[in-house]
Amino acid sequence: MRKAPLAAALVVAAIALPTALAAGAKTTVSVKLSEFKVVPSPKSATAGAVVFDVRNTGAIDHEFDVVRTSLPVGKLPVKGAKVSLKPLGRISPLKPGTSKTLRLTLKPGRYVLYCNVAGHYQAGQRIAFTVR
Repeated sequence: MRKAPLAAALVVAAIALPTALAAGAKTTVSVKLSEFKVVPSPKSATAGAVVFDVRNTGAIDHEFDVVRTSLPVGKLPVKGAKVSLKPLGRISPLKPGTSKTLRLTLKPGRYVLYCNVAGHYQAGQRIAFTVR
């Protein structure tokens, strides 16, 4: 008689363990900022915890902003030489040769990673990023 509860417990554990492991999973994205590029690796992530390890490899200060949007990467609204959307997360300022980490919980969708130092977004320091 004891075999049935044990078998049921093993089935529950077999189902719950992968779910628990997936919930704790995260994607780490290495990002390099320079004049005037944003280079993430990988260029997409799985929904959930995303850690951006951001390094300024350029010669001047940069920012790192993340925004979720359905707009094309080069069509974000700009006011006063800066993107006017409120980012989900930001690293600012990032001095040349330094690194910082940004941890976010992201839903599936389209995102833009960009630098919001005045004029940098317009100079091309931006890239599309997808969360699946």
